[in-house]
Amino acid sequence: MSSTLDTATRSFLDKFCEARELNGIFMRNVESYFLDYASRLSQRAEAADRPIIVGLNGAQGSGKSTLSELLAEVLPAFFGVDCHVLSIDDFYLSKAQRRKLGAAIHPLLATRGVPGTHDCARLKEALDSCSVYSSGEISLPIFDKLIDDRTRKVRKIKIGAKPTVVLLEGWCVGIPAQTSLDLAVPASSFEFSNDNVGTWRNYVNEQLATSYAELFASLDYLSMLKPPCFEAVLDWRVEQEVRLIAKRRTASGDDSIKGMNVKQVAEFVENFRRLTCHAMAVLPAMANETWELQADRRILAEVKS
Repeated sequence: MSSTLDTATRSFLDKFCEARELNGIFMRNVESYFLDYASRLSQRAEAADRPIIVGLNGAQGSGKSTLSELLAEVLPAFFGVDCHVLSIDDFYLSKAQRRKLGAAIHPLLATRGVPGTHDCARLKEALDSCSVYSSGEISLPIFDKLIDDRTRKVRKIKIGAKPTVVLLEGWCVGIPAQTSLDLAVPASSFEFSNDNVGTWRNYVNEQLATSYAELFASLDYLSMLKPPCFEAVLDWRVEQEVRLIAKRRTASGDDSIKGMNVKQVAEFVENFRRLTCHAMAVLPAMANETWELQADRRILAEVKS
């Protein structure tokens, strides 16, 4: 699209940002990078003979869900291409399943997040269904982070006959397994205290090398929102928790709804440190494009490979 936005596009984006209380930094990223990104995806979709599967990797709070929402609206509105978003978070195992996993293998696996805590079979089935044009409906699960469990609700989508982009977004999307040398010692004081012998990290890595590698082999395209450092991820995740609680309170009218406090968020985020740092180191060389973010989420550079 043109670098100078027409009135209709400007109005559309203003409404999108206003509805989500997004600041001028996001709009700058949209104008400078994300509209061109949408154009590139639309061209790939139009050239393909089936829906294309696009992976979007980003650490917690990096803005990947917001970017996915933008693409889901911009692609059909301005490029005539359908777009459906699948979040890997919606495919977490239930709380009961994770408790069972934690009891059988390692207590940390009771906490959602790392590879091994998703229903890969169900996600693979969903991706396979999304990879073909069909008149049938595809049922997708919904995970509620505030109750840390699956809901009974499902979301239904339909892949029509027009060019389609299917976005798979998530913090671990596209991440490859680590080497045995990478796993040899704890990556942090958290791992030293909770996984000194390596049972947890080796199990997680085994899942990355098998079930998740099979999932990510379905990706036709991969993009990354790269944080400047892991410390920024903690700040972003705290912001995200505050917004999540506020959104739920507004929707329900119940001001007693609670989420995690700052200390709990910090402890939770430690589960993601190893693979987030691994992704920062290796994924830019694997991704079709990487957006290098500053602490305020402003894009410092776009690197294409």
